[in-house]
Amino acid sequence: MTFATDPDFFTAGRAALAATKTAFSGQAFFVSVRRLQPDGSWSGPPAAVCALVDETALAKLGGLAAAKQQGASSVLCDAAAVAQQAEGLGMRVFLRAPFTAGEPDQDRSLRLAGLAAMFERMPAMGGVVPIPLGEAQGLDTLQFFASCRARFPRAHVIADVECLGTKLGQLCLSFGADELWGAISAQRALRLGEHASSHALTRDEAALLVRAAGFVACERLPEGKVQIL
Repeated sequence: MTFATDPDFFTAGRAALAATKTAFSGQAFFVSVRRLQPDGSWSGPPAAVCALVDETALAKLGGLAAAKQQGASSVLCDAAAVAQQAEGLGMRVFLRAPFTAGEPDQDRSLRLAGLAAMFERMPAMGGVVPIPLGEAQGLDTLQFFASCRARFPRAHVIADVECLGTKLGQLCLSFGADELWGAISAQRALRLGEHASSHALTRDEAALLVRAAGFVACERLPEGKVQIL
């Protein structure tokens, strides 16, 4: 299938965008994230609102309870047992939706159906995070985001700019995403030298990305508060 010339691709995108705007009253969100690494160090702004640990790092960290003791307040996972344990520990759960460029549509549909069943059992989940396995391919990624919005019509569908990049992350807002994750702070280093490939954003830059996609920009703050910018 050649997505760029397939009318169904654009139809799916328009439907996903309309569903997102309906579900969240035309608002889209951004949140600053710091991440607990397998070696126990943190990456991302120290004052980030979301202190995240990935399920894949838990074995080296000594488990979920140990990660919480080190400051993690949220977990990204796709295993039901991890999600249930995190919920019991009072941590916020985000559901990973993995995908591979070019994989059969049937495989994606079955995977999303399984994740949707888990989401229904745990309605307090924070949202769904599509994560590419391997390099993210632009049109294929957008198609998957549209599929996620169709499967999770009222859930937060999150574009992680650390793995997608800022440009593709912003495009995902037009294909079903309603929230951007990233290393977002008041200031950032210039994209020079060791920071040349950084996807870090300032709050103003993140808000501009959201507005340029046609949404009202909202920043997630501590204690579950939201600020409209």
